[in-house]
Amino acid sequence: MRIPERMIWRVPPTRSAPVRDPDPLAPRGQSVDAARGPSLGPSLDPSPVARGRRRWTRVGVAVEPPGDGPPSRVRYQWDADTELLVASIGDRRNGGAAAASLELEGADGSWLTIELRAGRFCGLEVAVWPPVRLRTAVEPPLATEPGHVSVPELLALGATTDVEVDTQLVVEADRQRRTYHFRLGRSRPTRAVRVGRDILLDVDEDGDLAGLWLLNVPAQPLPH
Repeated sequence: MRIPERMIWRVPPTRSAPVRDPDPLAPRGQSVDAARGPSLGPSLDPSPVARGRRRWTRVGVAVEPPGDGPPSRVRYQWDADTELLVASIGDRRNGGAAAASLELEGADGSWLTIELRAGRFCGLEVAVWPPVRLRTAVEPPLATEPGHVSVPELLALGATTDVEVDTQLVVEADRQRRTYHFRLGRSRPTRAVRVGRDILLDVDEDGDLAGLWLLNVPAQPLPH
């Protein structure tokens, strides 16, 4: 699985001290959208960052019926030396690498890449973690809908286009670090779409990606 070129030489952060309850879960500072005013669409930069690369401030998604059968299995893999976590959905990779990616970059330097094949979400990797806020319990939504999630704007740009997304990344986890909830930007009402047995995507009322859940994450191995 590809790590973005600009991240190759970045020294991975050490785990920061957890934020303990009862600290409120509140965004640190103003969101990108709030700072820049009303959104003018998915891309505010008229020129690509590089060949085949664009920069956005939001990610519009489409939810499609999942088809028959149970949700697909999710495979997790930790890299103990870099704290990189990879999560891939079993039957959507077709034995090959992802064809396009959304590289979510937080204002604090955190970095999470969403990968797509045939236009559909097929996995993710957390290359640089934002500070993890530990909670006594982090409960995923009880009401979920199964589905495939695609990014129509990305499909329109071309199958191999990569996009960088400026956002605010906030993550919280339970104290056992088995459940992680990433939030993109400000907190807002969402519905949960189950794209894999252990991955949920939060979609807001405007049809934008608002967050994601990683469930039943295995323990991180000790450094070598």
